[in-house]
Amino acid sequence: MAKILGICGSVRLGATDYALKEALREAEKIPGIETEIWSVRGKKISPCVHCDACIRNNSMCIIKDDIKDLEEKFINADGYIIASPVYDMSITAQLAMVFNRLRPSYLVYPGKLKYKPGGAITTGGTRHGGQEFVLQNILNFYLMHEMFALGGLGGCYNGGKIWSKDNKVQGANDDLVGMETVRKLGKAIGEATIVSLEGRKRWEEIAGQSNLSIESTSPLFDH
Repeated sequence: MAKILGICGSVRLGATDYALKEALREAEKIPGIETEIWSVRGKKISPCVHCDACIRNNSMCIIKDDIKDLEEKFINADGYIIASPVYDMSITAQLAMVFNRLRPSYLVYPGKLKYKPGGAITTGGTRHGGQEFVLQNILNFYLMHEMFALGGLGGCYNGGKIWSKDNKVQGANDDLVGMETVRKLGKAIGEATIVSLEGRKRWEEIAGQSNLSIESTSPLFDH
């Protein structure tokens, strides 16, 4: 089975959590796909303090909190859907900390995330309240980790986007066009996860036969 990991960046149960679950349900319709959700809700998450211990030690973050529960799930998943509500035209502070703390992944596990597909979902209280910025922020996270950033099927463009009018689950359900983008995104990530998994297996065979490296090149860091 191929595993798609859903990461919810909302601290409450509402439109974002609902939309992510709907996308994952759509992905599960693809034979061979199973899903799992990890949410920032109720988690203790500390910010990155740029100590660079991860670089010096070639290790994941040395801070011991609930991010430790996410690290293995993140590294071993085959596909990803990350969702965040719009906070000040950007992602939530909690999701930003998750992204920052997962920074060492491509250093400690070079090539492990390479070519895995990821999609983004956002929910906003207003019609044009920063949804596009949130989607780009999430997609940039995938690009930084050498992953495939996908927008979804026709009409989605760069991800699933909901106008909830701050009415939580009901608001999401009322946005019929938005929920269509969410479900199309889920289907696209489900399909892409199977394609990517089989393609990565084949590439490992080719790389092994040709003595090519399947790992990433050494990353550059700003200090």
